Amino acid sequence: MTRIRWAAWCWILCVLTFPAQVLAALQWPQKYSWSSNLISDLGVTACGLYNPGTGVERLICSPWHLLANGSTVANGLLLAAGSALLWSAWPNRRQGQWAMALLLVGGLLVSAVGLLPWDLYPAAHETAALLQAFCQWAGMVVLILALGRGSRLAAVSRATALALLVSVAGFILFLSGVGGGKEPILGLGAAERLAFDSLTLWGVAVGCLLLRLPAGRPSPVVSVENPAAGAEQLRIRTGRDQPFDGVKHFGDVRTGG
Repeated sequence: MTRIRWAAWCWILCVLTFPAQVLAALQWPQKYSWSSNLISDLGVTACGLYNPGTGVERLICSPWHLLANGSTVANGLLLAAGSALLWSAWPNRRQGQWAMALLLVGGLLVSAVGLLPWDLYPAAHETAALLQAFCQWAGMVVLILALGRGSRLAAVSRATALALLVSVAGFILFLSGVGGGKEPILGLGAAERLAFDSLTLWGVAVGCLLLRLPAGRPSPVVSVENPAAGAEQLRIRTGRDQPFDGVKHFGDVRTGG
């Protein structure tokens, strides 16, 4: 199996964080509200009343917090691993590497969120979550640029743009509610899930799209930044002249697949 497919499966397996959250939520002695409770509430290690006297006051008791936090750590490591495997796989090599670097850092920050439960390390937890969002958004923007126009990965570009818009919109709604503004109609917890869970679902969707690519034979290693040099590389490697279109060489560039 090629590195592309290993990476795709890494990102697809991030979906396992959702059943883990459901299982953790089902263990609450009182009902966990998917619209009002925050994602981090599932990882709180001690039962009690949190944020008393504020607009986000809530009773939290999550006996299976280890599962919730562990799934977050695994989610981040899978995102980071997939990003590392896709390091040189995109049509525009340099921009693709920047995108993967940002996503890799974002994945490590997701893991940090799971390792730093909100009730024990509130400042570090919130900082890691905030930085993770900005890193992943930046990585997604750069990835769209790396895909270029006319690429057979247009579906990845569209999915990335859509997820980016949904995530940023959810984040704005969430910040508005947390900052004392009017609570979002869908609820503070749901707004937070729009902001952050949409990023996880994006990785799952992109992984599925990558799996749909034909395995094929390895494409020669070429540079999309210099088409003339790319054509010369193809001639040297294959012994014959071939047309060069950099954006079509995604899939097995330097992947050994």
